[in-house]
Amino acid sequence: MPIWALIVICCLLKKGQLCPGQRSRFQGELITIWTILILAIMMGFESTVATWLLVVGLIGGAYGVLLSIWQGKLPGKRSIPDVAIYYSLIPTGIFGLGVLMSQPSPFSVLPMIMAGSVLAHLLLVKARHRFAAFNKILPAIGVSTALISLISIAILVLSMGEFDLNDQQVNGFFWFIGFMVSGLFLWLLPAFSTNPQSHTLLGIATFLILISQVLATEFVVSLL
Repeated sequence: MPIWALIVICCLLKKGQLCPGQRSRFQGELITIWTILILAIMMGFESTVATWLLVVGLIGGAYGVLLSIWQGKLPGKRSIPDVAIYYSLIPTGIFGLGVLMSQPSPFSVLPMIMAGSVLAHLLLVKARHRFAAFNKILPAIGVSTALISLISIAILVLSMGEFDLNDQQVNGFFWFIGFMVSGLFLWLLPAFSTNPQSHTLLGIATFLILISQVLATEFVVSLL
């Protein structure tokens, strides 16, 4: 999730027409990505992910924290060179690809994209961005990913023929649907109202969608 959000932010830093103040605000929000990434890696030491891969990810996260400290010490609206942030994609990208390849199913790509997109949107709103199109693009990515996830799960279940889901799997599936629908509703709500984007609302949506995608991954793994 944080790696996909980082990719989105880096694309905006590279291609977006940003004033110095907005560039500085974008960079200031990256500390959230580094924090989530490091917490995830620390939890990963109790998983089956290779230790060397976790160390590479930890190096990327630590490098990112140092960048945020550097940016925080700059006066006024100054910002660090964007290229310094792009370099963080090397260790974090290796870590992300390694984790995805270690999963029993390519389905894991979908939760990464969906949860990462809502996190990126949250950080953009907190940075008071001016890219109005992204208020529609990122939610559209989330909805599309949700539909693809449901179709993928349906195909997987149907391909198992007479396989019967146990009570735990059924409950997990319904919890996944409940959290995902709730998160998407809050994420899409400003698009269908006159209210501006709220980082508080997006924060709750991010939390709900993250939980839903964890449940979705666990459900798929339980079927394999």
